[in-house]
Amino acid sequence: MRRTALIRFALAGLLLAGLAPLGGCGGQPAMTQVTPGPHIPGLKLSGKWYSTEFGDMRLIQDDKRVTGTYEDPRGPDHNGRFDGRVEGDVLWMDWIKPGNPVAAVFPMRGKTWARITVVDGITRVEGEWGYDDNHSNGGKWSAEKSQFQ
Repeated sequence: MRRTALIRFALAGLLLAGLAPLGGCGGQPAMTQVTPGPHIPGLKLSGKWYSTEFGDMRLIQDDKRVTGTYEDPRGPDHNGRFDGRVEGDVLWMDWIKPGNPVAAVFPMRGKTWARITVVDGITRVEGEWGYDDNHSNGGKWSAEKSQFQ
């Protein structure tokens, strides 16, 4: 009986020691610092886009405000929308996926940023996305505006 209690105590200690790095003093990971560059003259973000991470996207630009939707490659229960702004050559957006409780797809939201480039008439964005109030803890993302509008 005493040996079993000792083994349980040792296993509990190992388990707690293994979990210690996951919590505690570290806080949230540092977010990427993004400094916008100069405004891109004649920038037109409105239209159809494609992103490996977000799927087919449709953006509407009204001056500095950008809104839109995305069709996630995993299906309609994962689709969502964007709402954001252009600041210099950076696109800042909030994203939301309403989810579908019937399909066990939980609602999610987050933030994203992307550097805008226009080279040879092709508009691209490249940046990071994150969950909740973080702009970068989800991963990298990029998108290209379709030439066929």
